[in-house]
Amino acid sequence: MKCKADQWSEEGSSRCLDKKIVFFGWKDNFAIVLLSFAALGVLLTLVVLVLFLAQWSTPVVRASVGPISLLLLISLLGTFVSAVLFVGRPNNPQCQARQVLFGLSFTLCVSCILVKSLKILLAFQIVQSVKQVLKRLYQPYLIIAFCMCYQVAICTVWLILNPPLAELEDLGHDQIILQCNEGSFLFFGLMLAYIGLLGLIGLVIAFKGRKLPNCYNEAKFISFSMVIYLICWVVFGPVYAQAQAGVYLPAVEMVVILISAYTVLSCHFMPKCYIICFKSHSNTHEVFRRKLWDFIRRKDDDTEQRRHSESQSVSSDTSLTSSRSNSLCSTLSGSLSGSEPSLTAKDEKAELGRMSPVFILPQMPDLPLPQPPESHNSSSNPSTLSSEG
Repeated sequence: MKCKADQWSEEGSSRCLDKKIVFFGWKDNFAIVLLSFAALGVLLTLVVLVLFLAQWSTPVVRASVGPISLLLLISLLGTFVSAVLFVGRPNNPQCQARQVLFGLSFTLCVSCILVKSLKILLAFQIVQSVKQVLKRLYQPYLIIAFCMCYQVAICTVWLILNPPLAELEDLGHDQIILQCNEGSFLFFGLMLAYIGLLGLIGLVIAFKGRKLPNCYNEAKFISFSMVIYLICWVVFGPVYAQAQAGVYLPAVEMVVILISAYTVLSCHFMPKCYIICFKSHSNTHEVFRRKLWDFIRRKDDDTEQRRHSESQSVSSDTSLTSSRSNSLCSTLSGSLSGSEPSLTAKDEKAELGRMSPVFILPQMPDLPLPQPPESHNSSSNPSTLSSEG
């Protein structure tokens, strides 16, 4: 017996039955597990937010760029909340809100990470002339707003032209799946690709700041969190695009979102919370000043050793060149005076081949030898460091 698209009939039956509508619901065991992780993430984020506000004036919070860290925590709250929207009976507002909320929240998250890294990098790694120019151009909130504008534009065009909508898809036999159709996979991919681009920029900045003082250096945490994010979403993209309709398809994206959010929360805030709670003796201005002073002295020592080794290398090359020139001149003079040369023709030819740079070097302009470095007292003044700290 022929039935409607949303009905089915048993073989030999003259009656049509309604097909069962299935979706990733709240009572599903896997959904309960994922919702528990999302709720735990929201709770941990709120605890870290309260802890940072309570320790606002301490060096750990100030070194992590306090206001930007608050924005980062707020973006993580939005990311955890967006994961919750992947559970339940899909409808058009929910399908549109979950992707847009995640895209904007995690873009804000990555933008804050970039600003934090760039601020620390400008403080330590840039030469003074370039630093003064970049310092005038460095406007953290404008940078964050600029990064957000592109994602807002992508999401707006997506919602206008081809927004995500809830749809029914026949699974055969007696079931129909109710799921969200993303509308345009092009805009969905652009949203994820833009966040990935910001993540790559974060990796570059983290690599540039890998040698900064440990009390300020978050390079390894930024690198780890961005690498985990990129790996998760690179694997998720092909799987999601090739996957067929299924009840647990929204759970795949939900898992990737939770992994990304937990990675950022753990790498960027758990070490600081550990210092605040269990190593309060390290959370003082004196400890931070001492670490900065050790970093400056170590950097000066490395520079002095490098210059000393270069100076020794130049001196040894000069003495070797002089000895070879004297040997060659004595050999040639002996040959002109009719005496027996000390070198055979073959050895002389080889010596001339090795000494060819000797006849080129005098044509080069004189290069000054590296000067010895100044003492630590003149290069780094403790009083100036203390006043700046």
